[in-house]
Amino acid sequence: MENRTVLKLFGLIAPWLTWLFTLFLPGRNASVAKNECANKCTIMGLVQSLGGYVDAEGKKPLSGIMEKCYALGPFPALWAVEGVGKDLAEMRMKRGGEITRLLIDTDLDARWDKALLMLHAGIGLGFAKHYVERLPAGASNEAVTAAVRKIVDLCRANSKPGYYGAALESLGLVSRFMKTPAFCRQVHEALVTYAPDSVDFFWRGAGRCLYFHPSNFVPGLGDRPCRAIDMSKVEAPTPALRECMLSGTAWPLNIVNMDTPEVMEWVLEHPEMYDVESPAFVNGVVSSVVMRYDTTPDFERLRTFRNHVPPTPKARALWETKIKASIDFAIERVHPVLKKHRRLDEVFRYQDLAALIAQLEKGSA
Repeated sequence: MENRTVLKLFGLIAPWLTWLFTLFLPGRNASVAKNECANKCTIMGLVQSLGGYVDAEGKKPLSGIMEKCYALGPFPALWAVEGVGKDLAEMRMKRGGEITRLLIDTDLDARWDKALLMLHAGIGLGFAKHYVERLPAGASNEAVTAAVRKIVDLCRANSKPGYYGAALESLGLVSRFMKTPAFCRQVHEALVTYAPDSVDFFWRGAGRCLYFHPSNFVPGLGDRPCRAIDMSKVEAPTPALRECMLSGTAWPLNIVNMDTPEVMEWVLEHPEMYDVESPAFVNGVVSSVVMRYDTTPDFERLRTFRNHVPPTPKARALWETKIKASIDFAIERVHPVLKKHRRLDEVFRYQDLAALIAQLEKGSA
């Protein structure tokens, strides 16, 4: 995850290799697969700060860095902001000493509230990466537990109220990307004991990782082009957490490909291959839109994507119920209530969002 030169080369080569491989797979669309792969590479490059956002001395004011990120445009800004959070956390970890209130006491003015979700996701990424990559293969349960506790404590000590889940979710992404399913089970056990409120966030992040995992860049064989879906069935410790992982896979599938709606068209043309009818799929779409809308409320592509009309009746019908309706629900119902109650991090785990909204509104009344 740290070698940026390798990542740049991977981003140039992987889409064309995916196209070439998929060209000879029956029942696949090489052009769609290439576009999806290119989109993934672009996002990974933005999060890994390939252009560099934070100076090593930490002298650049955060407000100026936010200006730079949002000047990239609303689509890449989201992941650029996440990259800033990662860089901030890594920079502080290298300095050593106690790290507290990193985003609690930030000097950002109110106009940058929209950056807070992804800044928190970014610091969680940085904290998790620092400790997870230092654990050797086959690390003992005691060593894994110690690392998990440090990461949890850092996320709690440096997150604003209502944003902790966004930071902790990144532990799932890092753990699955850098380690193995067995390691994720070790982390799970540590969280069950030390921070049970974090378990759902962790597995949501693990599911999100499966979508970006290098082994899933090339479409799978048989009836499952997205390997992440079957992998989640095997890796999740419980059926409920399997749904959590599926939701995590649907999240980037939706948000990463908004500039190329033909990717989602293809998904809806083959709904059984992606478990489109499952509540977890819809939850992933809704949650990703809440995150996107909060971070870039002026993102016109979101509205264009909502109103997209696929060419076939099958895809058009599912677009209305799974995409358009989900976007409307996210923007009109979920986002304003969670924002009001300072609970935006609730979209970083799988749950019945309609029930949560009703509960919060009832409490307010």
